[in-house]
Amino acid sequence: MVYMTGCGGGGGGGGTGSLSKCSTPIDASFTDGFAGQTRIGGATTSAELLNVADSNWTLYNTANELHATMVDNPESNSSLEVEGYIHDIEIVKYGGNNNTYALLAMGEEGIGVVDVTNPAAMVQRTDLSVKVNYEKTGITIAEGSGSLADINISSSRAPISSLAVYNEGTDVNPSWQLIIGDEGYGLHKTALDNLFNHILCPDDNATLLINSEVYTLQYAGENPWGGPKSLTLYGEGTSTRLFVAQGFLGMGIYDPVNLVKVGQYNLYTDATENNNGEDWFYDMDISAIASTDICTGMPDFNQASDEINGTTPTPWADFEFYGKYYYDARNVEVATVGANTYAYIAYGLAGLVAVDVSNYNTTTAACGNTGTYLGYVPAMPVKGPTDRLIGNQDGSTVFSRAGAGMLQDAGVVDVKVDTKIDPTKVFFTDHFGGLMVVDHAEDPVTFWKEGTGDWGAVNDTDPGTEHVPSYDFVTSYNMTPDPLGGDEALPTFTTDAPILLSTGEVGGHGNALALMDSMDLNNTNTSPADVVMAAGAGGLNFIDLYDGPAVTQYDFNVTDYLATTNEIGAAPVGLDAPAISVGHAAGVGTYDNILYLADGPHGMMAWKVADESCNNIDTDLVRLVGNTLQSESVIGDINPTPHADEVVVTNDGVTKSAMVASLSVGLRRVNVDVLGTDGAPELLYPTAGDIYEHSIEETKLGNISYEDRIYDVEVKENLAYTADGLSGVTVYNLDETPDGSNAAIIVDNIKGTGGDRINNATGIALSGNYAFVAGGATGITVIDISDPSNLSIIKTFQPIKWEDLELDPKAHNADGVAVDVTILDGFAFFTYDSFGVLAYRISDLIDPNYQNPDDVSRPGAPSQNRPNAVGYFKIQNTATYTTSLVADFSDWGGGAAGIDAISATNGKKIIYIAYGNAGVVKLDWSNLWTSPAPATSYETIDPILEQHANTSGKATDVVVWNGRVYVADGAGGLVLLK
Repeated sequence: MVYMTGCGGGGGGGGTGSLSKCSTPIDASFTDGFAGQTRIGGATTSAELLNVADSNWTLYNTANELHATMVDNPESNSSLEVEGYIHDIEIVKYGGNNNTYALLAMGEEGIGVVDVTNPAAMVQRTDLSVKVNYEKTGITIAEGSGSLADINISSSRAPISSLAVYNEGTDVNPSWQLIIGDEGYGLHKTALDNLFNHILCPDDNATLLINSEVYTLQYAGENPWGGPKSLTLYGEGTSTRLFVAQGFLGMGIYDPVNLVKVGQYNLYTDATENNNGEDWFYDMDISAIASTDICTGMPDFNQASDEINGTTPTPWADFEFYGKYYYDARNVEVATVGANTYAYIAYGLAGLVAVDVSNYNTTTAACGNTGTYLGYVPAMPVKGPTDRLIGNQDGSTVFSRAGAGMLQDAGVVDVKVDTKIDPTKVFFTDHFGGLMVVDHAEDPVTFWKEGTGDWGAVNDTDPGTEHVPSYDFVTSYNMTPDPLGGDEALPTFTTDAPILLSTGEVGGHGNALALMDSMDLNNTNTSPADVVMAAGAGGLNFIDLYDGPAVTQYDFNVTDYLATTNEIGAAPVGLDAPAISVGHAAGVGTYDNILYLADGPHGMMAWKVADESCNNIDTDLVRLVGNTLQSESVIGDINPTPHADEVVVTNDGVTKSAMVASLSVGLRRVNVDVLGTDGAPELLYPTAGDIYEHSIEETKLGNISYEDRIYDVEVKENLAYTADGLSGVTVYNLDETPDGSNAAIIVDNIKGTGGDRINNATGIALSGNYAFVAGGATGITVIDISDPSNLSIIKTFQPIKWEDLELDPKAHNADGVAVDVTILDGFAFFTYDSFGVLAYRISDLIDPNYQNPDDVSRPGAPSQNRPNAVGYFKIQNTATYTTSLVADFSDWGGGAAGIDAISATNGKKIIYIAYGNAGVVKLDWSNLWTSPAPATSYETIDPILEQHANTSGKATDVVVWNGRVYVADGAGGLVLLK
């Protein structure tokens, strides 16, 4: 994705400008495992409290690193690394002598065990680390063609998201059980003794013995819904029930003894909620318009098949492509308030939803909504309710296909109730709202509406015509911006009852939280922190709450903040220098001896990775030498680079500039001619003349949406060609100074219509007079750019989908979405999040008359000029490559994302791929240039899989530079391989 203009390395090229030093394309090798890599930063998404000898400790993660710190003295920190990213921490007593252990849910790396009896000297029990397997056969799905097919799923690397331990026996005769949330399958259960005695499954002798399990997923199309995201046990004895946040299937209620489902609640399927239809698909009863699953009530595979074949309406597609992140149940807290028992659901972009589950321990109705909706608090809009979003919107602008970037993370994340002191107050975290507190949890029906509780707060437009990011369909809360909003302008309702507190972002996006046992909400700084809150963008906050200026509201102090790096960044004159966290690594680029990182809300950072003579610096000595504002607000005349997703560095012979692509406000150009030194980074920022966007009225051109999500950029001469999300491709004139008075900065825009429509442009590469675009769900688009002011689409097509590479290809839509593209010596390489990597000859892509003789378009679609892919690779499909590696990758998760390619000095053609949860792969695909073209469209030229390195996060981008490999690893931070 990222490249240095005019240089043969770094992931692309083809532009003008001076060659960078350190640009020799050296074949970069790396070591598998964490021993051969250095991680800088990482997200913090788990936090639990532990009391040892009357001292309160917090256990939390930085990516795959477990930390323990005293609440009274947060600087007293111990840490250790484990095999995988830590998604959940469960603290248990086991083995007598007050031995205490932290059980870690480590995604595909399974379950880890750490002895935390002495938190200051934690010890990992590597002998107890274990993976979990699953298998399910006979699952019916609707394929991309609309045809129904039966599939089987299995893996010995189940993605473990959450853990829960409970006593199924008595105090006298305990029977401790471990319940495991597996997002790839459902729920598993085993005796806790099986984990601590390392009892393995006899079938494979490598995974944990499981005593019982239940499959919880549902397929309609090719992407499943319903994998457990968190587990909450509530009740006592035989009344204990397991509340499971099941993502897009809502909340499931299970009997933990036999894992039988006894109840559920799903906001999407609930047509009775008492909120005037204030959810994304307002006033819709899915059961009246679609074929639905008999139990979950969700659109089923028959509905998906019908819609693919052209029937209307299209609720399955609308949910899958646009609305599902609104209905994303992530966490559940259960509390009895008075005579009733309520479940408070952290429901993603929908907000905090309260449901009456008073019959939780008696219901046996596994299907249909068994809870009663009571009320909700909206989540913060994805881009903030600002005036730049008022106007002509695309109807589905917020919820672009696959919810890239912020959409997957935004909304309400975690929820807790202070059951010991005051259960009428609910504490929850919002991605943009930070720590929030809502009052009157005992009666959401009456009180969970703004102010006096009147319905009908005036927002922007009629929700019957379109949805916009400021949530115009919300009528019980005022969603207009608070004029006192900070880094992210928050809606006005956050300053009025029933809301008691909304901190806004504190040290980064709000994430997991923990409440102290002895909270004191009246005093300021007279006691330890009341709340510990993880920052999804990295770090841990210790927050003291106290009475605010209004009787009904709280105020807060951040008593301590623990960042995820040791670096101190640059800040404007007069402001404190910020402690630097990395935790949302999205894109990487290089120029000279500097690595540039796009770290989402933290903007852009510059790291010195080699000396001035291009000698690589040992990875543990890499230092920060420049950063943009860590705030997302303008400070004086200093602008930030908010929601940075990508960085491309250019040199016009006079000035070096970093082009920063933003997932909210377009393109920012940052002068990087002058950088700081070790320990003294330079403050970098775009001037008012370096801002290129179309999300404001003054620069709006034609039918370009206000949606301004730029994922990728290539620079050619004085023009920046941007992958502009739903807006397709937008070309900016970098010689024009944006002054807010005209649209001259925009040379042209193209997104296509009908079958040529670009669904969601996320990757772009240039070669000669052509642009090649990874266009999301619509696949691949080729654009003639010979006249930049009059762009024209040559073709948009879906690649042929292979099933096991048999001579019976599925000549219809490939599943998943096209993510990125890079060019190397006459070939274009496209990545798909589920399909793998496809190699095309550029001569075939640009030929407007190329007709694939084996092309059989899907029903209802026009015939497509669809070239043959001459190469194909998918790490899970071992038939698509040869390798000398011992590992078997057939069970691994992960989809191809960022890609880089070099013609190495040793003559090899090397492809490096950021492969999501599967880490990074290195391919030798030299035979593409030496082998004859395949005789049929069913054949491809296979690469050699030379190396693989797992990373703790989700690898989204990769760049090879000066013989080293650098990876943007999402929540895993910045990873340096050698």
